Amino acid sequence: MSVRRWTQICFVSTLLWFVMAELASAATFASFSASRHNRFLGDDSLNPDFWLDHSLLTGVAVRRAVLITPLHYVTATHTGMINPTFVAADGTRHTYTAESSTVLQTTLQNDLVLSGGTTLMAGTVHNSDLLLVTLDAPVPASDGITPMPVLGGGYFDMLGRSMIVQGQNSQFGSDTIDFTQTVRLNTGAVTESVIYRWDHPLGGGGMDELTLVGGDSGEGSFVEHGGEYLFTGTNMGIYTDPDTSEKFSFNNFVSPYVDLIASEVAADGFSIRVVAVPEPSMAVAILTTMGFVWGRRRTKRSQPHGRVRRAKPSDAKPRASKELVGRS
Repeated sequence: MSVRRWTQICFVSTLLWFVMAELASAATFASFSASRHNRFLGDDSLNPDFWLDHSLLTGVAVRRAVLITPLHYVTATHTGMINPTFVAADGTRHTYTAESSTVLQTTLQNDLVLSGGTTLMAGTVHNSDLLLVTLDAPVPASDGITPMPVLGGGYFDMLGRSMIVQGQNSQFGSDTIDFTQTVRLNTGAVTESVIYRWDHPLGGGGMDELTLVGGDSGEGSFVEHGGEYLFTGTNMGIYTDPDTSEKFSFNNFVSPYVDLIASEVAADGFSIRVVAVPEPSMAVAILTTMGFVWGRRRTKRSQPHGRVRRAKPSDAKPRASKELVGRS
C-alpha cells in the first residue's frame, strides 16, 4: 500500500487560538445535516435521528476525551486535560475530575528526516501527541458510562477503512483512511498517525465525509467492527498541499501505543480491552493504492523518511513526512 511522504507537521497552536476555536464552527462536512450529524439537540438531549448508536458512545465525552478504563481517558497532548462530561444511553450527563496525565512516548522504528535536514534516529524516544489522563476516582458502573474498546492492528490494516470522526460540538462524520505515517509536530511531538483526504470537492467522499478545522483537536476517532465502535485515535491536525490545494486531515493512531497504555493503566489496577481487526480485502487495498499513486510524486509504504514541507495543524493531521500547521 502506498503512502504519501510527509515528515514534519508544524502546529501553530496558542492558548488564544484554543479560546477562539471554541467559538468556531465544527468540522466541514460534504453535506452537513444537523438531524444526522449532531449527537445532541439544542437542549443537550440525545438526538433521536443521529446516525450512530448512542448506546455505543457513552465512553465518548461531549468534548475532547475518550474513556478507555473506568479511571482513564485519552485526548491529544497539545489540547491538554479537561474535566470531561460523558452521557449515558438514557441522556444523563456525568462530569468527572481529571487528576493527572501522562504523555505517551513514541519510539522510532526508522530514521525520521525532518524538513530542515535534521534526522531523528531509529530507536530514539519522543513525546507523542497522545495524552493519557487519570481521573481522581473511577467512574461508577451505576452511571452507565462504558469505556471504549481500543483498536488493535497495524498500519496496513487501516488503509482503505472507513473511520468515524468526532468534531467539536459533538458532530460526527466519517472518512476513508488513505495513509499511515510517523509525523513530527512543531510542538516537538513525534507521533504515529492516520491520514485522510478531503474528497468532496473532487466529486467523492459521500454525505458524511468531513475535513477537520481549528477546534477539532483532541476529539476521538473510531472504526466500526463487530457491532461496536473501536477507539482509533484523536484528531491532531490538517495540511493543505501547496501544489494541488488538496486538504488532508491527520489523527493520532492509538494502536502502536496499546502495549504502553496497557502498562500505564495496569499500574493503577485497570486494563484496556483491545480488539484486533482483520486486514481490508485485497480488492480494497488495490483500489486504494491505485487511487493515491500520483505520477509526479514517489510514494512509499508506511514510515516514510522523505523530507516534507510545512502543513497546518488544526485538530487532526495526516501522517507522513511533512510539516503541518495545527489549528486546535
